[in-house]
Amino acid sequence: MRIQSYFFLMVLLALGSQLPRVSGWKKGEKSGGCPPDDGPCALSVPDQCMSDRQCPSTYKCCYRACFRQCVRRVSVKLGNCPRDPLHCLSPTKHMCNQDSDCSRSKRCCPTACGRDCRDPTRG
Repeated sequence: MRIQSYFFLMVLLALGSQLPRVSGWKKGEKSGGCPPDDGPCALSVPDQCMSDRQCPSTYKCCYRACFRQCVRRVSVKLGNCPRDPLHCLSPTKHMCNQDSDCSRSKRCCPTACGRDCRDPTRG
């Protein structure tokens, strides 16, 4: 019985060490996502961070105005946004800003003409 307990403990430790990789996060990456970046590029501005570890607890290292800076992270729903192969000929119009603006499991996804709530894809 003691050998089985030892083996079970080793399996749990091995799986625990793999959690960041299994959940899709890189080591040191915080949960959540970056808010949309619709602003114009600020030329010649150095990055203020290179990874989430350099930001306070509720912040992530995200691209804003074409350089990295610590910004408040936003909640992200499961699944991936579907790709939109179309090109927009009209002005950009955003129907949402982040996933929490969308009902149920829908995600706020970039489309050809702005962001809109879409059903996520698996994978």
